[in-house]
Amino acid sequence: MENYKKISKITILIVSVLTLFLLFFIKDLKFDYDFESFFAENDESTKFFNDHRDRFESDNDFIFISVENEEGVFEYEFLKNVSEFVDTLEQDSLVRSISCLTNMQDFVKAPFSPAVFKAPYLTVCDTCDFIADSIRIYSRPELKEMFINKEATGLLIYIKHQERISKKSCDILKNKIDELLVNYEITDSHYAGRAIGQSYYIETMQFETVFFIGLSFALIVVFLWLSFKSFWGVWIPLTIITASMIWITGFMALVKEPMNLVLTVLPTIIFVVAMSDVIHLVSKFMEELRLGRSKNQAIKTAYKEVGIATLLTSVTTAIGFLTLLTVTMKPVKIFGIYTALGVMFAFVLAYTLLPALLVLVKPPKLSLKPIVQNYWYRYLHKCFRFLISNRKRVMILFLGLTVIVGIGVSKVETNYFLLEDLKKDNEMRSQFDYFDSEYMGLRPFELVVEVVDDSKKVTDYEVIVQMAKLDSFLIADYGLSQTFSLVSVLKIANRSEHGGQSKYYKLPSSKEIGKIIKKIQKFDKSNQFGMLVDSTNKYGRMSSTLGDIGKYRVDEKNIRLYSFIENAIDKKILKIHLTGTGHLLDKNMSSLAKNLTFGLIIAILLVSLLMGILYKSLKMVLIAIVPNVFPLLMLAAVLGYLGIDLKVSTAIIFTISFGIAVDDTIHFMSKFKLELNKGKSLLYALKRTYLSTGRAIVLTTLILCSGFLLLMLSDFLGTFYVGLLLSLTLIFALLSDLFILPILLIYFFKVKK
Repeated sequence: MENYKKISKITILIVSVLTLFLLFFIKDLKFDYDFESFFAENDESTKFFNDHRDRFESDNDFIFISVENEEGVFEYEFLKNVSEFVDTLEQDSLVRSISCLTNMQDFVKAPFSPAVFKAPYLTVCDTCDFIADSIRIYSRPELKEMFINKEATGLLIYIKHQERISKKSCDILKNKIDELLVNYEITDSHYAGRAIGQSYYIETMQFETVFFIGLSFALIVVFLWLSFKSFWGVWIPLTIITASMIWITGFMALVKEPMNLVLTVLPTIIFVVAMSDVIHLVSKFMEELRLGRSKNQAIKTAYKEVGIATLLTSVTTAIGFLTLLTVTMKPVKIFGIYTALGVMFAFVLAYTLLPALLVLVKPPKLSLKPIVQNYWYRYLHKCFRFLISNRKRVMILFLGLTVIVGIGVSKVETNYFLLEDLKKDNEMRSQFDYFDSEYMGLRPFELVVEVVDDSKKVTDYEVIVQMAKLDSFLIADYGLSQTFSLVSVLKIANRSEHGGQSKYYKLPSSKEIGKIIKKIQKFDKSNQFGMLVDSTNKYGRMSSTLGDIGKYRVDEKNIRLYSFIENAIDKKILKIHLTGTGHLLDKNMSSLAKNLTFGLIIAILLVSLLMGILYKSLKMVLIAIVPNVFPLLMLAAVLGYLGIDLKVSTAIIFTISFGIAVDDTIHFMSKFKLELNKGKSLLYALKRTYLSTGRAIVLTTLILCSGFLLLMLSDFLGTFYVGLLLSLTLIFALLSDLFILPILLIYFFKVKK
């Protein structure tokens, strides 16, 4: 006994030192939100996108600001404030350029003269004729719906800032905009963009991480008290769970791995997984004490009978998370790695710190109560008798439910929105939605034309004609309001050459085009031409934005676009590439379901292999897998019937669910095997397993569900669905283990004599 105490004290000392060491680093834990990290690594499309950005510029480093005036934008005081706001903000070091009607100019060539005059679109003075300006502005296709809304109550300010600026710089720029809006008395405004979104996402992630840790602690204390009704039953499990959380977050800080959007659910997952390990071990320990065993005997029996199952559940849960490595998205891979690592940390602490505490601490008085007084056994006994008496009906119900589930699974659809992680009533999403409805939208559109004929350049007339066909299709059929391209610049330049007459907003003739391109390059002080044609004159860019209409609708547009390219574009001259952040996200979403399905199959096969090694029976493995695959099918049916799209946040739930849900089956089957090895009959062994393990799996499922349901308080829709759908799946898994698994064992498992 003294030897056990000595080993326990040394164990506690070592664990305490490691915990304090990792706790020291938690203060350095960083938060990061970069949705470009969701692009597939080492993929040709990603490589092309990076090359495209090097040739031209990033397609997502901009901010839209809409300033509004109920009486209309063509009002002197309003325009004066906007003009001063734009001029001041343009001086900020983080800003590359600002475009607004108050600082933009039209270029007009005087009749019968080579001179070109600059004419501001809006001349801001108290005696100016805004009527003439408004007529000219609305006659310009490149301005309406881009820089002024249809009702003329809002002006758009387009800010290009430094590329890929940090969270700190995002905050500085946002605060500067807020300050200037107040200074220049612009009271009605909206703004959106990557810099604004990144700042909001990171701040929300920081808040929610701390918030969910606090809530999880409170919830765990409540459940532990209700379960064990003693201070001992609260502080010992809570110590293991807290240490598990410190180990994984401290380790992430130590290796400088930041928290990303997917990892915000990590604290909750580690809390509930660690709780599951502790509950099973402590419940068995207390059950043995109630049977009259000594404390040391109770510890040995608990770890002998439940310990192997706990090891297997930790390994299978970790396998479930590690199969996320099959996904090409880096944040999902990182989530899989560190969640699996956190699961194993929890297991190590359950096998070191927990037994050490059990050895050194006096057991609670609750453990002295006779086992028959426990109300769990009364209810589970009634449930078992009902199940045995109605097993044929339950089996028929299960088969009928399988048909309904199959129909639901067939209804599952894959879709993706750039702002899918924000709820519809979220203020940030409302800001982005505003620009979708009032202007062109914020989803980047990028298309590259590559000249494949070595004898030609992007600026050759034959190439530009092909690009013009494409430009016309994008506006007339694809749904873009306009494009920023060499074609649109040439149309504007041709109109300028003809005194600003709208009828000349078209491509110049083959004879004039060379001369006009030279003029554009001559007057291009800000290198706008270099943003449209690369230095080799072999690549041309066609850029725009559209609303966040979802992957399905974009796919429909792209099908029409590819058909047009196939039939109308001369492939001997041009090769067309769709690229940009929006396109890459859509492409990755398309491969997500396939990758996760592959990963899930790997998880099922590996878990089956482990069970095969444990039970040495193929039939036993098949029986055990059914009640764990069925809840996943039920989850898919829920998605199908409720119209919830399959996306990153909902797709990874299947892998997480399988890894966690299989734990209860392993505990059930391990206890069943132990009872059979004692020489019990099948029904008696099943009854003992049901009454003994049933309490632990019901209790852990309730705790797990309660922990995950907290995630529904998140502002992120993805986190909300993780909480809701994981809880549903765990309930499905519990029902499968309590009602389907026993019946499968009765019908298909035969005890060897």
